[in-house]
Amino acid sequence: MTDNEKKLKKILSDPELFIESFIKIVDKKGKLVPFKLNPQQKELIDGIVEDKYSICLKSRQLGITSLALALSLYYAVTKPNTTCLLVSYSLDSAEGIFNKLKQMYFDMPEAIKPKLINNNRKELKFVNRSRIIITSVGNKSIGRGLSISMAHISEVAFCKDTIEKQLLSIEQALLPDGKIILESTPNGLNHFSQLWANAEKGNNMYTPHYFSWVNDKIMFKDEYEQFSNHWIEKHGKLPTVEELSETEKELYKQGASIKQLVWRRLKISNSSEEQFSAEFSSNPIEAFVSTGSNIFDPTQIHKEIKRVLNLKTISKPKLLPANLVRFFGRELLMWEQPQRGKRYYGGVDTGEGVGKDNSVIEIIDEDGKQVAEFASNKIKAYEFAAIVNEMGIYYNNAYLVIEKQASGHSVVDKVRHDFKYKNLHKFKSYDSRGRIKKKIGFVTNGKSKPIIINRFVELFETQQILINSADLLGEMKLFISKPNGRMEHMSKSNNDDRVLAFSMALEGLSAGIHYV
Repeated sequence: MTDNEKKLKKILSDPELFIESFIKIVDKKGKLVPFKLNPQQKELIDGIVEDKYSICLKSRQLGITSLALALSLYYAVTKPNTTCLLVSYSLDSAEGIFNKLKQMYFDMPEAIKPKLINNNRKELKFVNRSRIIITSVGNKSIGRGLSISMAHISEVAFCKDTIEKQLLSIEQALLPDGKIILESTPNGLNHFSQLWANAEKGNNMYTPHYFSWVNDKIMFKDEYEQFSNHWIEKHGKLPTVEELSETEKELYKQGASIKQLVWRRLKISNSSEEQFSAEFSSNPIEAFVSTGSNIFDPTQIHKEIKRVLNLKTISKPKLLPANLVRFFGRELLMWEQPQRGKRYYGGVDTGEGVGKDNSVIEIIDEDGKQVAEFASNKIKAYEFAAIVNEMGIYYNNAYLVIEKQASGHSVVDKVRHDFKYKNLHKFKSYDSRGRIKKKIGFVTNGKSKPIIINRFVELFETQQILINSADLLGEMKLFISKPNGRMEHMSKSNNDDRVLAFSMALEGLSAGIHYV
């Protein structure tokens, strides 16, 4: 084998080398240039090589669709009999993607590209029996009848409501070694934001990739220079670090340059900070802006998220019971140890079963500060009851409000009767004779739930409580009022266990009772 043959073999076995060696793109200046991968594109390629399912939340114009087109050509050239499917949110967008694909194909070296036997109806079909199909989301099942090697769905958050059904169809059509990439800029609360939230928590098969505008130093390089020059013309110089706002200083620490921050300032001056965050987010949770159905104020949530991102938990709690030590640092997070003489309140929401929703304990102090959080979907009700008991005892025999629905009944019973825990919340009910009786626990229903949630909203938005958990803030971000009037997490899996547990902790605080 000659040196050139060895070199070609190496290139054909590596998608990064293939793309940078044989693919050309039209840049923002309209020039045909070699495709040089940016850091975000390289990270995503590495992830695709490792993972079957990838989901990408990103800022605008980072070249992810261009990468998907180049990858489809790589698979079509190097692996005969492959089918690559590229799906867009609209017919116009699909047309644009198909034209870009053809440009890439026709500008490849003649010695590399396979000959075409079909080039119409948004499909390229080659003599090696590989094909690349471009389509848009519609009502017709997309993946049916296909055996897909690679699928890419662009701007999933902007797709029609049928995307959930179409995605299932495409996933089922994937070959055992097939790859699927979902990517989008955010567009409020929808199926994409639900998929992303579940991917972050490890609750689905997708590996999450997040690309912030802060880390992009290439795609908007010319705009950074243009905007900075405009600023200098108006103000004489660029701002110094000392002159930055608190938010800008945080972004500067995150890696944003002064020119990027000036670009951000001028972008915001033409719209709003919330709109900028939707298209150019600096962290995943910030990306999903209000849709008008949010229960909690998303702007305030953004501010709190920025505060807690660098907040450290306790590293070595003192006298923590052995049964809690095994969860510490993972399921159990602590921001403050119990202080002598201080009262604590806990809200407890029991999950429906192992592998389903979380069983959660939220502990707050008498001033409304969150001091600890336990959350796990891998624990049985009887085990959870023991943890509830020990968490309560550890935090000065905290006043515990335990939700009684479903498995919560057994937790209430075990904590009260087996562990003899005394400091438990009671609710009023009436017997058959109309007499008032007090029962241990808390019942969440159509009457009580709006009361505790609205209290939570008021205390949060009037800054009378302090939340330290990024996961809780994340649930609050996606906690909405649905068309049927129900207040719950936007996803079908109802990932609002932390919100409910924290609401019940506040119910305990507002009760003004402490039995021990």
